[in-house]
Amino acid sequence: MHPLQHVLQVQRCLRWGPLASGSWLLLRTCRAHSGVPSTARPSPERQQEDGVWKDFSSRLASGPTFQHFLRSASVPQEKPPSPDVEDPPPYLTVDELLGKQRKVYLETYGCQMNVNDTEIAWSILQKNGYLRTSNLQEADVILLVTCSIREKAEQTIWNRLHQLKALKSKRLRSQVPLRIGILGCMAERLKEEILNREKMVDILAGPDAYRDLPRLLAVAESGQQAANVLLSLDETYADVMPVQTSPSATSAFVSIMRGCDNMCSYCIVPFTRGRERSRPVASILEEVRRLSEQGLKEVTLLGQNVNSFRDTSEVQFNNAVSTNLSRGFSSNYKTKQGGLRFAHLLDQVSRIDPEMRIRFTSPHPKDFPDEVLQLIHDRDNICKQIHLPAQSGSSRVLEAMRRGSDLLGEGHSAPFHVFLRTKQCLRTYCGVWHIVAAQPIFIT
Repeated sequence: MHPLQHVLQVQRCLRWGPLASGSWLLLRTCRAHSGVPSTARPSPERQQEDGVWKDFSSRLASGPTFQHFLRSASVPQEKPPSPDVEDPPPYLTVDELLGKQRKVYLETYGCQMNVNDTEIAWSILQKNGYLRTSNLQEADVILLVTCSIREKAEQTIWNRLHQLKALKSKRLRSQVPLRIGILGCMAERLKEEILNREKMVDILAGPDAYRDLPRLLAVAESGQQAANVLLSLDETYADVMPVQTSPSATSAFVSIMRGCDNMCSYCIVPFTRGRERSRPVASILEEVRRLSEQGLKEVTLLGQNVNSFRDTSEVQFNNAVSTNLSRGFSSNYKTKQGGLRFAHLLDQVSRIDPEMRIRFTSPHPKDFPDEVLQLIHDRDNICKQIHLPAQSGSSRVLEAMRRGSDLLGEGHSAPFHVFLRTKQCLRTYCGVWHIVAAQPIFIT
């Protein structure tokens, strides 16, 4: 076959597609070297090719140049508004975050702080349309506020989850699916183990993630496990007014601070509750006034290290004012300066209602300055009760515990010196001491 005939056959197969111009150049090249006289009568295919090429050349000459594209790129193109197209919705809409009157059953384990956390969590859920129930069988959501301070406390939760697993499997498919959540310290410490070991757990929320409960429950409705165990450096729930879980109660817990910075060698609190941060004084006084108006007769101020309270949100003292520690004590962290201290808060709280009894727990012996003891002595409505976690009377054991105390010149340990000063200031009082009976000591 002649080379020109071969090229024409390829040209017909292309049917003048996107490569038509390139094929035409190839065709002209082949004709130039084929020896076919140029005076030969053009075939119909040749005439069609010439027509297409002339049309392409004319459009190419009158079309946009490279400069045109450069100018177009430098001018921002505005899209005309389209009223018919709506913005895509967020991941979860406001309607999906509402509880829609689903019933919540709450169980609380552990310390008084967990009791207060339960009230905070319920306040948040109540504002999002959830209902409270005391009947486990009719609950749509079961939340366990857990403790992780001892192994026995955690084992109690594992046993409870085993019981709830049977309850969840019995739930009829026609009913709303039962959702189970773990809140608090155990969720913070064993987050991965809980999600891997107990597939029936739907949500995990650490102590600083209760605001996220509506979102976590909304995610769980899609059949996924949801978790938020991030610890915060500033979360105090100052704007959340706890809702009393027992309407007939005559006493209440008021959280004034969260977390702890002491880092005692035997304690897990700094790792499950986070760093120490104090709630603003104004927020605390507002909550105490509200409780007084409701007729409550007793308030207990709560904190992991309650008497190290320091409100720096509205500093009224000189920042150069140093922290006064009890005699014989040192701090494991850099002492903070400035702010409103616990003595100031206790004084303000005691003035709200002279008929309301005031207690506080749990303190650290190093933060018992004389002004706190003197205030307890002067105010009749501040209970003459001292909760003192001494932990040990041995200076060597206290050092191993990182309690920051040592023997004094009189041969007494620093916690015992706090006891002597308390006895001198208050004369008569009720004391609660904590002693760790078996603290392991490693000597190198």
